[in-house]
Amino acid sequence: MKNDDVVRLFDLYANDLYRFALSYLGSKQDAEDVVQDVYLKLLSKALFIRRDQEKAYLMKITANACKDLLSSPVRKTSVDLESSTEEIISVFDFTDDDQEVYRTLISLDDKLRIPIYLYYFHDYSYKEISKILKLSESAVAMRIKRGKDQLRDRLERLI
Repeated sequence: MKNDDVVRLFDLYANDLYRFALSYLGSKQDAEDVVQDVYLKLLSKALFIRRDQEKAYLMKITANACKDLLSSPVRKTSVDLESSTEEIISVFDFTDDDQEVYRTLISLDDKLRIPIYLYYFHDYSYKEISKILKLSESAVAMRIKRGKDQLRDRLERLI
């Protein structure tokens, strides 16, 4: 891929990829590393990405890089998402109510949290999420439903 194309993609999507990686990993440093790795991969490969699929493709690469990092034996320390919540919230610039919802969302299991994040924060369809996460559409729908149910239950307990 040409340098100019990678720079254009960086300008358009780097913040979205960073936020996604930060939400996925819970660590600012790991999120920065993953986003950097994604763009380095683009520079090193001769790829053609259709313009209407750029963001989805980059999200898929980012999700895979996050999964690889989480399963890597090099990463021996686990990240406590609750301790990173304030850092994440400052990146998103949430209102007070949104902060509480996000704190509750972070407490969900990855399997439920990531599809909800992609659906509500990045406006992806179930079909697009299924491609990004390599799941069936029905699995995505079920995870979003279960995640919303758990989110609702936890938020109701706070009231």
